[in-house]
Amino acid sequence: MANKDKKQSIFEEERINTLKKISEFKLGTEANIVSCIYKNPELLYDANITLKDFGVNIWRVYFCIASDIILQEEKQTLDEITVGLYLQKHDKLKEKFEEYGGYKTIENAKEYIKESNFDSYIQELHKWNAVIQLCKKGFPVADRLSEYVDMSAEDIYNELEVNINHVFMNIDNEIKSFDICDGIDDLIEELDKGLAVGLPYHNMPYVSSGTGGQILGNVTLIGGLSNVGKSTFVRSSTIPSIINANEKIVIMLNEDGLKKWQRELLVWVCNNILEFDLQKHTVRDGKYSKEVKDKLFEAANWLKEQAANHTITIIPFQKYQTSKAIKIIRKYARMGVKYFILDTFKMDAGKVTEQSWLQMQQSMVDINDTIKAEALNVHITVTFQLSKGSVRQRYYTQDNIGMSKNIVDPVSTCIMIRDLYDDEYSGENREIKVYKLEGTNGKTKVQVPLDRNKRYQIVFVVKNREGAANTHQYVIEHDLSRNIMKEIGICNIQQDF
Repeated sequence: MANKDKKQSIFEEERINTLKKISEFKLGTEANIVSCIYKNPELLYDANITLKDFGVNIWRVYFCIASDIILQEEKQTLDEITVGLYLQKHDKLKEKFEEYGGYKTIENAKEYIKESNFDSYIQELHKWNAVIQLCKKGFPVADRLSEYVDMSAEDIYNELEVNINHVFMNIDNEIKSFDICDGIDDLIEELDKGLAVGLPYHNMPYVSSGTGGQILGNVTLIGGLSNVGKSTFVRSSTIPSIINANEKIVIMLNEDGLKKWQRELLVWVCNNILEFDLQKHTVRDGKYSKEVKDKLFEAANWLKEQAANHTITIIPFQKYQTSKAIKIIRKYARMGVKYFILDTFKMDAGKVTEQSWLQMQQSMVDINDTIKAEALNVHITVTFQLSKGSVRQRYYTQDNIGMSKNIVDPVSTCIMIRDLYDDEYSGENREIKVYKLEGTNGKTKVQVPLDRNKRYQIVFVVKNREGAANTHQYVIEHDLSRNIMKEIGICNIQQDF
């Protein structure tokens, strides 16, 4: 036991020494960041850093002062007078500030700093903080610190992932071969239980039947023009099914944030669960009546009950990168999450080139390689925007994706939606005939009239590995102001000529 304690003591001493060395590497980076902020306080608004990111006390003190003055007191400058007035109210900070050389320390540091390097300094800070976490978790980083100086956080991550994959690949080679009949009897039993059917689209039995639902190991694309309601379609068709199936979902956001999704779900619950008529603008504008406020809290409590086990996780991106999305998918998939949403798919931030469409195609391949059955075996729904020329079209195909149309190649299902045009209502010159399928064999067509006072969407399934594509279209009745959506039948849209 004594020998074991001695080894533990040696290990702990080595770890402490390593953390000290990392702090030495961080010292210059922390000084550079703080100096940039004092030189240009506006940098603090977009800086993805907090006090806990700093480990050297002198720069913790200077950062704390700057953060409070700019973000809390909403001042515009960090000159000597402003800092002095602030410190008159904070004796302990003032004592440390003076101990570290006062404002003269900052003045000296600002002379040698370049604001243009600020983003690089931030990335460097996050890199060393990640290395600190690796050290604390027992990763052998001590001998690599000098090499880490010239590596990015992504380089370090990739190197570790390669090494881990190499070790486990040697244990269990992921490349396997099978006889075509291996386990085929068991497969029949699984199919009989409906295990090949994906999560259904809520209130959309025809779409669910035609596509097989949201099947694990597959990517589903949902495309439409800007502001057509892609996010609403995904929310209304997926979240209720997740709750009903007692599953979990992770939603990655590029455009809308957490509060917007919370507002949308509150409206959805009020109208669809509590049967209380509530429009989005009422929630947005505030100054609620007692009845509205009580219903909103009732809706919130319903959501809390359904999501008590972290059913819905929201992750907004500050800057979208496909590699970050893939890391999130890997993390939560290993925690048992089977369903994901990416709203909205676009090119990686900072990588705009003349061939950005090629990068988007590769990004979709990378996403599919991550989620497919042979990998993590989860499902992801990805929303995307159709080409601007689609606004003049009635019939949608894969060509409506535009320059990046090859993003559809690796996916299993591609759905596109558009609003019904005014001349497509019942009695108009381009009237669309909508039918329900009834009877014992589901082949009896019963026409459904389109009400001029209601709003509708046409759903095009332009790619479908689980059934037919473009043989017919689906019609959805919707009220985007109340987040109410339901399927009413099928139709056939004539192609544009």
